[in-house]
Amino acid sequence: MQVKNTTLKRILQGEGISSGYSFRGKIEDDPNGKLKVIQLKDLINDYSAIGEECYKVSAEGIKEKYILKDGDILFISKGQNNNAVTFSSNNTQGLHIASSALFVININPEKANPYYITWYINQLPVQNYIKQNLTGTYTPTVNRKVVENIPLQLPNLEEQSKIAALGGLAIQEKNLHTQIKELREQLINNQLLNHINNK
Repeated sequence: MQVKNTTLKRILQGEGISSGYSFRGKIEDDPNGKLKVIQLKDLINDYSAIGEECYKVSAEGIKEKYILKDGDILFISKGQNNNAVTFSSNNTQGLHIASSALFVININPEKANPYYITWYINQLPVQNYIKQNLTGTYTPTVNRKVVENIPLQLPNLEEQSKIAALGGLAIQEKNLHTQIKELREQLINNQLLNHINNK
């Protein structure tokens, strides 16, 4: 398998790497809102998926360029968990935008599979690179230049697709194990409480 060494900035298109929408104040949930806002709180299962409890906001004053498209990669630019997740309208209903705590990365699909890039960013070599380049002490931050220069290893598109699919299955398996563990613990505790109450 032939693998090409490159950097993230060489496989970008369109907006490239942009910041999520910056709200002037605290984000308040508007039941009548037309847009859903993805915040850090909405990244679930160890930051591997987008939850369904996103706040809604009015679309007024928000430019169309902020609306997420299939294949956009959301990268956590603040804090200690600098993971990435791929946005897909198949998994999330309605129009979405990202909050300013996230970078939106637009990959050229002719050069790379965004799901593969997301998987690769979350692997140890890239995570170590990011940790070495964090700035700030109270709230560590990853700047755009560091993200642009993320080192990548790119096999051909077919291999990327296969690796991304297997990586996705591994995440699903991990999440299922976690759910089973939690349910088992809950079941045991309920049985013990019932045992005490029936004494």
